[in-house]
Amino acid sequence: MTHADLLSINNVAARLGLSVHQLRRWELMFGLEIKRGRGQQRQYRQEDLSVLERIKELVEQGWPTSQIRPQLEAEGLITPKLIGLPPTPGNPEVLMESVIGFRNFVERRFIEISKQIDELRQLLISLSLRQELQGERLSPWQPIKEELLPPVKERPPQEITLGPSDVATEAPEVPEQVGQFEEVSDQNYLTVLGKVLDHVGWSDDQADQYCSKNFGVSDWTQLGRSQAEKFIGYLHEQDSEGTEDATA
Repeated sequence: MTHADLLSINNVAARLGLSVHQLRRWELMFGLEIKRGRGQQRQYRQEDLSVLERIKELVEQGWPTSQIRPQLEAEGLITPKLIGLPPTPGNPEVLMESVIGFRNFVERRFIEISKQIDELRQLLISLSLRQELQGERLSPWQPIKEELLPPVKERPPQEITLGPSDVATEAPEVPEQVGQFEEVSDQNYLTVLGKVLDHVGWSDDQADQYCSKNFGVSDWTQLGRSQAEKFIGYLHEQDSEGTEDATA
C-alpha cells in the first residue's frame, strides 16, 4: 500500500459521517491500532476503514460497547489481543468512555421502546373502536340510554296576569301540617327537618334526646337522610294527632 492509499483522520470522518472526536474515542474504546506518520498524524488503511464501518453499524444496531470488540475479533476484522493486567480502577478516561457508551445505548433503547408503546396504543384504540362499532361492548363515547337519564320533573302550568290586577294580593299560605313542606332530598333533608321542628315547637334539646334514644345520635344535625326522614314522619304523625284533637 502506497502512501497515497492512506487516509487522514479528516478524510475518514467525512466518509463515515462521523466527527474526528468520535474516531479518536473509538480508537481508545476498542483498542484499534492506527498507523502513525510524521508528526504522529494518524494514517488509516483500507482495513482500518472497514473496521470503523463495522463498528458504526454495530453501534447503530444498539450493541453494547463491551461486546463490539469480541464481535470484531470473531469476524476476523481485528486480531485478538492477549490481555495482561487490567486497567487501573477509576481511570477517568475509561470511566468516561463507558458512561458515554452506556448513555448512547440507553437513549437508543428508550426511543425504540417509546415507538413500540405508541404502536401498541394505536392498536388497542383500533381494536376498541372496532368492537364498539360491532356492538360487542359498551363504549364510553356512546350516547346515554334513556333509562339511565334522571326523570325530568314537569311543573304544572301557571297562570300569568298582565297589567295591574284589581284583586288584592293575598299573603302566601303558611303550611299548617308537616306534610306540606318541600320534598326531602340529599341536599336539604336537615333544612326540612329544622323547619318541621320549628313548626311543631320542638327545641333542640328535645330533638337531641329523641335522636339519642331512637338513633344513637346525640345531635340531630348529625342525622343521615334516612334517619331524618323517619324523624320527620314521626313529627308528622304527632302533628296530625294534635290537629285532630284540636278539631274535636
